Amino acid sequence: MVKVVIVDDEHNAVIILQNYLERYIQDVQVVGVANSKQEAVALLENTSFDLVLLDINLGDGSGFDVLDSITKTDFKLIFITAYDEHAIKAFKYAAIDYLLKPINPEEFIEAIDRAKNAHNSINPKQIENAVQLIENKTQEKIVINSSHEIHFLEISKIVRLESYKNYTDIYMHDGTKITSSKTLKFYDNLLPETSFVRIHQKHLVNTAYVTKFLKEDGGYLVLDTKEKLEVSRRKKEGLLKLLFNQ
Repeated sequence: MVKVVIVDDEHNAVIILQNYLERYIQDVQVVGVANSKQEAVALLENTSFDLVLLDINLGDGSGFDVLDSITKTDFKLIFITAYDEHAIKAFKYAAIDYLLKPINPEEFIEAIDRAKNAHNSINPKQIENAVQLIENKTQEKIVINSSHEIHFLEISKIVRLESYKNYTDIYMHDGTKITSSKTLKFYDNLLPETSFVRIHQKHLVNTAYVTKFLKEDGGYLVLDTKEKLEVSRRKKEGLLKLLFNQ
Protein backbone atom coordinates (compact mmCIF):
# COMPACT_ATOMS: atom_id res chain seq x y z
CA MET A 1 0.00 0.00 0.00
CA VAL A 2 1.44 3.36 -1.08
CA LYS A 3 0.80 6.12 1.44
CA VAL A 4 0.12 9.47 -0.24
CA VAL A 5 0.15 13.04 1.06
CA ILE A 6 -1.52 15.80 -0.99
CA VAL A 7 -0.28 19.39 -0.63
CA ASP A 8 -2.32 22.00 -2.53
CA ASP A 9 -3.92 25.27 -1.49
CA GLU A 10 -6.80 24.89 -3.96
CA HIS A 11 -9.72 22.93 -2.51
CA ASN A 12 -10.97 21.82 -5.93
CA ALA A 13 -7.52 20.56 -6.89
CA VAL A 14 -7.37 18.43 -3.73
CA ILE A 15 -10.79 16.95 -4.49
CA ILE A 16 -9.73 16.11 -8.05
CA LEU A 17 -6.52 14.41 -6.88
CA GLN A 18 -8.41 12.40 -4.26
CA ASN A 19 -11.03 11.35 -6.81
CA TYR A 20 -8.39 10.33 -9.35
CA LEU A 21 -6.53 8.25 -6.77
CA GLU A 22 -9.75 6.51 -5.71
CA ARG A 23 -10.98 5.96 -9.25
CA TYR A 24 -7.83 5.00 -11.13
CA ILE A 25 -5.15 3.80 -8.72
CA GLN A 26 -5.03 0.61 -6.71
CA ASP A 27 -3.14 0.03 -3.47
CA VAL A 28 -2.87 3.68 -2.43
CA GLN A 29 -4.06 5.45 0.71
CA VAL A 30 -4.26 9.20 1.27
CA VAL A 31 -2.80 9.68 4.76
CA GLY A 32 -2.94 13.47 4.88
CA VAL A 33 -3.85 16.71 3.13
CA ALA A 34 -2.24 20.12 3.64
CA ASN A 35 -3.34 23.46 2.18
CA SER A 36 -0.34 25.64 3.03
CA LYS A 37 3.41 25.51 3.53
CA GLN A 38 3.03 25.60 7.31
CA GLU A 39 0.50 22.77 7.34
CA ALA A 40 2.59 20.75 4.88
CA VAL A 41 5.79 20.96 6.91
CA ALA A 42 4.00 19.87 10.10
CA LEU A 43 2.20 17.04 8.30
CA LEU A 44 5.24 15.68 6.50
CA GLU A 45 7.44 15.78 9.58
CA ASN A 46 4.91 13.83 11.64
CA THR A 47 3.41 11.37 9.17
CA SER A 48 4.59 8.14 7.61
CA PHE A 49 4.25 8.43 3.82
CA ASP A 50 5.71 7.18 0.53
CA LEU A 51 4.62 9.74 -2.05
CA VAL A 52 3.87 13.47 -2.04
CA LEU A 53 1.72 15.25 -4.61
CA LEU A 54 3.08 18.76 -4.12
CA ASP A 55 1.71 22.00 -5.53
CA ILE A 56 4.33 24.62 -6.45
CA ASN A 57 2.34 27.72 -5.51
CA LEU A 58 1.05 27.74 -1.93
CA GLY A 59 -0.50 30.70 -0.16
CA ASP A 60 2.34 31.17 2.33
CA GLY A 61 5.24 29.87 0.28
CA SER A 62 6.12 27.35 -2.39
CA GLY A 63 6.53 23.63 -2.72
CA PHE A 64 10.27 24.20 -2.83
CA ASP A 65 10.05 25.99 0.54
CA VAL A 66 8.29 22.94 1.97
CA LEU A 67 11.07 20.64 0.82
CA ASP A 68 13.70 22.98 2.25
CA SER A 69 11.95 22.90 5.62
CA ILE A 70 11.65 19.15 6.20
CA THR A 71 14.30 16.64 7.19
CA LYS A 72 12.89 13.60 5.37
CA THR A 73 14.17 12.67 1.92
CA ASP A 74 13.13 9.01 1.65
CA PHE A 75 9.99 9.47 -0.44
CA LYS A 76 8.76 9.84 -4.01
CA LEU A 77 7.63 13.22 -5.31
CA ILE A 78 5.35 14.51 -8.05
CA PHE A 79 5.00 18.26 -8.50
CA ILE A 80 1.62 19.72 -9.39
CA THR A 81 2.06 22.94 -11.30
CA ALA A 82 0.38 25.57 -13.43
CA TYR A 83 3.79 26.98 -14.36
CA ASP A 84 4.88 27.84 -17.88
CA GLU A 85 7.18 25.93 -20.21
CA HIS A 86 10.30 27.40 -18.58
CA ALA A 87 9.49 25.67 -15.30
CA ILE A 88 8.46 22.46 -17.03
CA LYS A 89 11.88 22.39 -18.69
CA ALA A 90 13.47 22.78 -15.26
CA PHE A 91 11.66 19.69 -14.02
CA LYS A 92 12.80 17.77 -17.10
CA TYR A 93 16.43 18.85 -16.55
CA ALA A 94 16.20 17.68 -12.96
CA ALA A 95 14.41 14.40 -13.83
CA ILE A 96 11.53 15.30 -11.54
CA ASP A 97 8.05 14.09 -12.35
CA TYR A 98 5.32 16.70 -12.63
CA LEU A 99 1.67 17.13 -13.56
CA LEU A 100 0.45 20.25 -15.29
CA LYS A 101 -2.88 21.77 -14.25
CA PRO A 102 -5.57 21.07 -15.34
CA ILE A 103 -4.57 17.50 -14.64
CA ASN A 104 -5.11 14.95 -17.39
CA PRO A 105 -6.29 11.56 -16.01
CA GLU A 106 -4.04 9.53 -18.33
CA GLU A 107 -0.97 11.60 -17.40
CA PHE A 108 -1.94 11.27 -13.74
CA ILE A 109 -2.09 7.48 -13.98
CA GLU A 110 1.26 7.33 -15.78
CA ALA A 111 2.94 9.59 -13.21
CA ILE A 112 1.65 7.55 -10.26
CA ASP A 113 2.73 4.31 -11.91
CA ARG A 114 6.23 5.72 -12.48
CA ALA A 115 6.43 6.80 -8.84
CA LYS A 116 5.24 3.42 -7.56
CA ASN A 117 7.78 1.56 -9.69
CA ALA A 118 10.72 3.94 -9.20
CA HIS A 119 13.79 2.57 -7.42
CA ASN A 120 15.03 5.94 -6.18
CA SER A 121 13.62 8.46 -3.75
CA ILE A 122 13.85 12.16 -4.49
CA ASN A 123 17.36 13.59 -4.24
CA PRO A 124 17.86 17.13 -2.83
CA LYS A 125 20.26 17.91 -5.69
CA GLN A 126 17.42 17.33 -8.14
CA ILE A 127 15.37 20.02 -6.40
CA GLU A 128 18.37 22.36 -6.41
CA ASN A 129 18.80 21.87 -10.16
CA ALA A 130 15.15 22.70 -10.82
CA VAL A 131 15.17 25.78 -8.60
CA GLN A 132 18.31 27.14 -10.27
CA LEU A 133 16.78 26.97 -13.71
CA ILE A 134 13.42 28.39 -12.61
CA GLU A 135 15.26 31.33 -11.04
CA ASN A 136 17.04 31.90 -14.38
CA LYS A 137 20.41 30.81 -13.10
CA THR A 138 22.75 29.01 -15.46
CA GLN A 139 21.87 25.36 -15.81
CA GLU A 140 25.12 23.42 -15.93
CA LYS A 141 23.97 19.91 -15.06
CA ILE A 142 21.32 17.49 -16.17
CA VAL A 143 19.96 14.66 -14.02
CA ILE A 144 19.70 11.18 -15.51
CA ASN A 145 17.76 8.41 -13.83
CA SER A 146 19.22 5.06 -14.84
CA SER A 147 17.80 1.77 -13.59
CA HIS A 148 19.27 1.95 -10.08
CA GLU A 149 21.20 5.23 -9.90
CA ILE A 150 20.78 8.98 -10.26
CA HIS A 151 23.52 10.66 -12.30
CA PHE A 152 24.32 14.38 -12.24
CA LEU A 153 26.06 15.11 -15.53
CA GLU A 154 27.81 18.29 -16.58
CA ILE A 155 26.19 19.26 -19.87
CA SER A 156 29.46 20.61 -21.26
CA LYS A 157 31.09 17.18 -20.80
CA ILE A 158 28.44 15.26 -22.75
CA VAL A 159 30.08 14.35 -26.08
CA ARG A 160 27.16 12.67 -27.81
CA LEU A 161 23.91 10.80 -27.36
CA GLU A 162 22.84 7.76 -29.35
CA SER A 163 19.41 6.18 -29.61
CA TYR A 164 19.10 2.51 -28.76
CA LYS A 165 15.58 1.17 -29.32
CA ASN A 166 13.51 3.26 -26.87
CA TYR A 167 16.56 4.13 -24.77
CA THR A 168 19.38 6.65 -25.11
CA ASP A 169 23.07 6.00 -24.49
CA ILE A 170 24.85 9.11 -23.22
CA TYR A 171 28.61 9.26 -23.82
CA MET A 172 30.75 11.48 -21.59
CA HIS A 173 34.19 12.89 -22.40
CA ASP A 174 35.84 10.69 -19.78
CA GLY A 175 34.57 7.58 -21.59
CA THR A 176 31.63 6.90 -19.29
CA LYS A 177 28.42 5.64 -20.90
CA ILE A 178 25.07 6.06 -19.15
CA THR A 179 21.82 4.57 -20.42
CA SER A 180 18.61 6.55 -20.00
CA SER A 181 15.06 5.28 -20.46
CA LYS A 182 14.20 8.54 -22.25
CA THR A 183 14.21 8.71 -26.05
CA LEU A 184 16.72 10.66 -28.12
CA LYS A 185 13.89 12.97 -29.17
CA PHE A 186 13.40 13.89 -25.50
CA TYR A 187 17.02 15.03 -25.21
CA ASP A 188 16.96 16.71 -28.62
CA ASN A 189 14.11 18.91 -27.35
CA LEU A 190 15.70 19.41 -23.94
CA LEU A 191 19.38 20.15 -24.50
CA PRO A 192 20.41 23.62 -25.74
CA GLU A 193 20.18 23.82 -29.52
CA THR A 194 23.14 26.19 -29.55
CA SER A 195 25.38 23.32 -28.39
CA PHE A 196 23.71 20.08 -29.49
CA VAL A 197 22.80 19.17 -33.05
CA ARG A 198 20.91 16.17 -34.44
CA ILE A 199 23.03 14.74 -37.25
CA HIS A 200 21.17 11.49 -37.77
CA GLN A 201 18.13 9.60 -36.56
CA LYS A 202 20.46 7.86 -34.12
CA HIS A 203 22.89 10.63 -33.15
CA LEU A 204 22.80 13.90 -31.19
CA VAL A 205 26.22 15.57 -30.90
CA ASN A 206 27.79 18.30 -28.80
CA THR A 207 29.33 20.63 -31.38
CA ALA A 208 32.14 21.55 -28.98
CA TYR A 209 33.68 18.13 -29.64
CA VAL A 210 33.49 18.18 -33.45
CA THR A 211 36.92 18.36 -35.12
CA LYS A 212 36.12 17.89 -38.81
CA PHE A 213 33.60 16.85 -41.44
CA LEU A 214 34.48 14.09 -43.92
CA LYS A 215 32.77 14.40 -47.30
CA GLU A 216 33.09 10.71 -48.13
CA ASP A 217 29.98 8.56 -48.63
CA GLY A 218 27.54 11.36 -47.91
CA GLY A 219 29.32 12.73 -44.88
CA TYR A 220 30.74 11.88 -41.47
CA LEU A 221 31.60 13.92 -38.40
CA VAL A 222 34.82 13.22 -36.56
CA LEU A 223 34.90 14.00 -32.85
CA ASP A 224 37.91 14.72 -30.67
CA THR A 225 37.32 11.30 -29.12
CA LYS A 226 38.31 9.89 -32.57
CA GLU A 227 34.78 8.64 -33.16
CA LYS A 228 33.38 8.84 -36.68
CA LEU A 229 29.63 9.34 -36.98
CA GLU A 230 27.46 9.19 -40.07
CA VAL A 231 25.54 12.31 -41.06
CA SER A 232 22.17 11.77 -42.72
CA ARG A 233 21.75 13.37 -46.15
CA ARG A 234 18.84 15.56 -45.08
CA LYS A 235 20.83 16.90 -42.09
CA LYS A 236 24.02 17.62 -44.06
CA GLU A 237 23.26 21.09 -45.46
CA GLY A 238 21.98 22.55 -42.19
CA LEU A 239 24.81 20.94 -40.25
CA LEU A 240 27.53 22.45 -42.45
CA LYS A 241 25.99 25.90 -42.13
CA LEU A 242 25.84 25.55 -38.37
CA LEU A 243 29.33 24.14 -37.86
CA PHE A 244 31.42 25.76 -40.55
CA ASN A 245 29.24 28.60 -41.89
CA GLN A 246 29.31 27.02 -45.37
